[in-house]
Amino acid sequence: MRRVLVTGGAGYIGSCVVDELVRRGHRPIVFDSFFWGKEGVEQLGNSIDMVEGDARSSRDLIYALRECDSVIHLAGIVGEPACAKNELAHFTTNVESTNTLLSCMTDPEAPLVQDLIFSSSCSVYGNVAGIFDEVSETTPTMPLSAYAQGKLRAEEAIFECAARVPHLSPTVLRLTTIFGWSRKPRLDLVTNYFAYLALTKGQLKIFGDGLQYRSLIHVRDVANAMVTALEAPRYLRDRQIFHVGEEANNVTVKHLAETVQKYVPGTEILYLEEENTDRRDYRISCNKIKNSLNWRAAYSVEDGIREMVENLRDGKIEATAPQYWNNQFEYV
Repeated sequence: MRRVLVTGGAGYIGSCVVDELVRRGHRPIVFDSFFWGKEGVEQLGNSIDMVEGDARSSRDLIYALRECDSVIHLAGIVGEPACAKNELAHFTTNVESTNTLLSCMTDPEAPLVQDLIFSSSCSVYGNVAGIFDEVSETTPTMPLSAYAQGKLRAEEAIFECAARVPHLSPTVLRLTTIFGWSRKPRLDLVTNYFAYLALTKGQLKIFGDGLQYRSLIHVRDVANAMVTALEAPRYLRDRQIFHVGEEANNVTVKHLAETVQKYVPGTEILYLEEENTDRRDYRISCNKIKNSLNWRAAYSVEDGIREMVENLRDGKIEATAPQYWNNQFEYV
């Protein structure tokens, strides 16, 4: 059994990671500011420990790390809209918090915490359509946003620290775009947002022709990949970068909209070709994690859309509440 500190453990991804750790017999410590509450993890009761703290605070982290042997680092402000709205908080939370965590994990006055799984993003590649047919872990990075730049800077800090501290064993997981239901849902992700709009507005607006690709992965598959990486022998994942995604889920925005339309009949799809579109457009290869760690995704895009529509129809959450929309939150 591992004692795993999960920073951001009450969030959209974090609550699924904590679930997966418990399911596999580990003892997670949920480290979170709980800005969005505890609904994602409180039902786990005595299976977990919860520590309220700020990932930017060395005082909070050093105490939370005392009995841990590994860390899954998820804490951060996720997505370009939220980062653009909260520029200083983005820097302190997405970049400096990683430096603080590394210092606490490797300080000579504290017990060394050896294993680190870091949640990064495939947005670090920017728009590579027409340059590379498919993106691998060795494709040059070209971040287009502050969020992507922050992830890349955090990765660089991790590998620089590992070069100085040989016993630190980090693994970077670059996630494709996430979808699907979680105990702490997010609705400001393209697949989930389309399901929400179809149910509430009956209309989906697509900027451009809809033929731009999105590489997608279910949030529970992400959780599974993170725990799989943590449990893997160090020689397989030490100082490695892995994509977390599924090639079968490399789909166009048009395909996404039409799949939502299938589950919400009568939904109108409008193409606004005169509008500027999101410039990210890439298809991700995930062969490395499959071959090295024997990991496979379990959920299709259609699975996630069906699940999201069902849960929203059933009124599982008050969908307009701000805790389900990262881009509506004010960070300090």
